[in-house]
Formats: sequence, structure tokens, C-alpha cells
Amino acid sequence: MNENKNRTEVNDLIVQVREDDQGAFVRMLEMYRPLLDSALARFCKDEPSAWFKEDLYQEAVLVFYNAILNYDIENEGVEFGLYAKICVKNALISQIRALEKRRAESSVPMIDDDLSGAEEPSARIIEQESLRRIDSVIRRNLSDYEYRVWCLYASGKTAKEIGALVGNGERSVANAIYRIRKKLRKLLG
Repeated sequence: MNENKNRTEVNDLIVQVREDDQGAFVRMLEMYRPLLDSALARFCKDEPSAWFKEDLYQEAVLVFYNAILNYDIENEGVEFGLYAKICVKNALISQIRALEKRRAESSVPMIDDDLSGAEEPSARIIEQESLRRIDSVIRRNLSDYEYRVWCLYASGKTAKEIGALVGNGERSVANAIYRIRKKLRKLLG
């Protein structure tokens, strides 16, 4: 009986939020704060920066609001809390992946980068030699498959494109990229 009362209360609040009642949204946010905090704690445990946590929190609140707007009140099989949890979790996973991809793209030196911006020829030679050494370390520490995936990834290909080229699924390639990046972070410090 208490469960039905709680479901009715949540459904009433959802209707109020949909009618632009900001107070109802605040009440729902308070009710489901533990859900949001739990999701954020899971994804922020390895990230010390406050701006990152704040960005993820704002994303979680936006997704929570959209979950309220899109939840099917008539569906007796799925409670709002579970629906919201799944929506928030999926959105945070997407945010983390996008952030990791941006980080990788901004920190990976390309072996064939145009080094003509270097002021002196000796600086260009030193830079090229450094890149060759880095590539050598990468090559020695990755399997042939991992190295091929890494080179394709570093050239800007997506996991889906790489999967088509190496004959594996997108998910398999995405997992390989994650493992490779983890290895390289350790190696290159």
C-alpha cells in the first residue's frame, strides 16, 4: 500500500513538473538526490577536478529533468526511479567517453605531424627523434592488433571505422582502445 502511495505521489509530481511547477521539480530533485549522488560518485571517483564533477552534476540534473518529461506514467512495469537511474547512467557514460576522446585527441602526438613550425632545423630533428622514440615505446608494448588499432585511432578513425578495417565489432574495438590508452598512460606517464 505504501508503495502505491509513493508511486502516486511521484506521478503527481511528474505531472506538476510537466505543467512548469518548479517547486515540484525541486521536490523530485530532493527525493532522488541519493540516486544522482550515487551515479556521480561512481563516475567521479578517479577524477579529482571540481569543474569535472560540476559538469557531470549539471548533466545529470538535465537528464533527470528530461527523464521526468519523457517517463510513461501509464507504464506500471517500470518505476520512475529505475527509469531515471538508467537515463542518468547512460548519459554520464556518454559524457565520460566524449571527455576521454577529447583528451586523447589533444594529447596524442602524431608521428607525421608537420614540424615546419620549429624555428631551427636542429629543433625539428630533435622533435622528430622524440616522436620516433615514443612510437618505438608504444610499438614494443602493444600487440600487433593493439598497435594497428592505435595507429588507426590516432589517425582520427572512429571505433566503428576501425572495426570495419580490422574485422572486429565496434564494441570490441572501443574496449581495445580503452585498454591501449590505459597502457599508454602508464608507459608514458
